[in-house]
Amino acid sequence: MDNNMNSKQKELLGLVRILKNNRLNNYTPLTSLLFFVSFFISLTFTSYATTNVGTAGAQFLKIGPGARVDSLGGAFGAIANDVTTIYWNPAGLSQLEKTSFSDTHTIWLADVRYNYLAFATPIDKVGTLGASVTFLNVPDTEITTLEKPDGTGLWYSAWDSAVSLAYSRELYQKESGTKLSLGINLKYIHQQIHRANARGVAIDIGTLYHTGWRSLRIGMSFSNFGPEMSFSGPDLEAGVEQAGDELTAEYHPFPDTTNPARKAELDTIEYPLPSNFRLGIAYDLIDNDNNLLTVALDGNHPNDNSERLNLGFEYWYRKAAAIRAGYKFRLGPDGIEFIWLKKIAKRLGWDNSDPIPNRSDDEEGLTLGLGIHLKFRETVLSLDYAYADFGYLQNAHRVSLGLKF
Repeated sequence: MDNNMNSKQKELLGLVRILKNNRLNNYTPLTSLLFFVSFFISLTFTSYATTNVGTAGAQFLKIGPGARVDSLGGAFGAIANDVTTIYWNPAGLSQLEKTSFSDTHTIWLADVRYNYLAFATPIDKVGTLGASVTFLNVPDTEITTLEKPDGTGLWYSAWDSAVSLAYSRELYQKESGTKLSLGINLKYIHQQIHRANARGVAIDIGTLYHTGWRSLRIGMSFSNFGPEMSFSGPDLEAGVEQAGDELTAEYHPFPDTTNPARKAELDTIEYPLPSNFRLGIAYDLIDNDNNLLTVALDGNHPNDNSERLNLGFEYWYRKAAAIRAGYKFRLGPDGIEFIWLKKIAKRLGWDNSDPIPNRSDDEEGLTLGLGIHLKFRETVLSLDYAYADFGYLQNAHRVSLGLKF
């Protein structure tokens, strides 16, 4: 055995040998699933050679829409049953039975505003079509220079936007309840900073699998796969040289030796999009006429940070009122580090140890939310609120309004 393997990898190798020897044949499907999830988390999330933090652009694409989803800690890859699934897992659109609309308004950090509009409609024998618009804007900022560090009296603005078109279809369904859906989402991305801008395209692909064993479902998606982007604009143009010189403009030698007008543009570095691989599971712990309690777990593998686990719980009473809670775990070098316990201890003054290492330090954590459904004949109006704790960065609030008709 390779001496470079750590203890966790050796343990996992032993578990694989157990599987090969068919020693888990008598286990229930749920036990086997839990084993698989533990294996996936341990194998995928224990590598920590590099995190690539700060290497991707278009960071607004990482802000997830939907107050309901945010209050679940972002664990929505396998639930995926409202129109915001265009963002989380486009395969979930196949679960929509009615035309749906959603509007999310987020009061983000540093007075930034984030808005997300989504629309989807199912079409018989075709599938479900959807579209979304994302818009983020930063408050106007005064321009400063070395000569005028306190401001020039001129202001600039910055904003990001994305427009997407989605399609989902159920590939097959069996009498046992087993279902498999596939979804795709194409998006156009635009970023603007004063007079410089960047444009790009990306694709999201997702699958949703209902196992047929009780309410267990598994979702998987790959987001923001596309070419790199770079900024360009008139402020990056330089090196303009006019023929002749102002002081000697009347002098024209023969033959004419002056240089023709030339233009040059500063070349900006291309940056990748913030792609992410998401694997999620969801299960209804309680499901009867009056109560529905769902637990969901998502594992995320981004290209510009360390891995994250999202855990969420949702309780519905008579499918009219909901209470939600979630937590976002950033994974450290040795697997899951329960940073939230350290944070609570520090705030209560119980922990005087050294600060948490920067690699696994993360301000995101606890999320809470409420939801309500109001029915008007065939129309359902939904209102959701979410609170997200960002530690030293205070908190963020989301409000979503939905409509099904």
